[in-house]
Amino acid sequence: MKSESSDQVNKAKIKAARYCAGAERSPHQVLEKLLKYGLSEDEAQQTLGQLQTENFTNEHRFAKAFIHDKFLFNKWGKLRISIELRKHNISLSVIEKGLNTLDNNEYRLMIDELLSKKWDQLTLTEHFLIKKRKTCQFVISKGFEGDLVINQFHKNYPSKR
Repeated sequence: MKSESSDQVNKAKIKAARYCAGAERSPHQVLEKLLKYGLSEDEAQQTLGQLQTENFTNEHRFAKAFIHDKFLFNKWGKLRISIELRKHNISLSVIEKGLNTLDNNEYRLMIDELLSKKWDQLTLTEHFLIKKRKTCQFVISKGFEGDLVINQFHKNYPSKR
């Protein structure tokens, strides 16, 4: 009976290792997967520890990749990225450290790009203040800081204040 349990744990570990090899996974995602494979909480925690020791999953590496990809491909701001990382049970210190790796110039350029894209999508017949509100709300909804968005808007459209 005990060998049956250890056999199940070994199979789950192999499946989880393959799961981690396919893409960068958070420890939380791996733990959830191990539990779905039918392991008890203790067995899943122990197996997760082994996978972390063998470097199949790593909180810092996951956070770095997540931040990079969500910023570059989804065009998310720091606030949205932080919220999503907390859903993966990533520690605040790791999130903060990862967000600090984002280049401030690239961050502002992304805000400028989103502002410009949204501004151009809105019709010319709309009143300036309505366009401004809709444009800024869109960028803020992507997780960028409100004060930074407003400052960048005023920098890009100074004569229309």
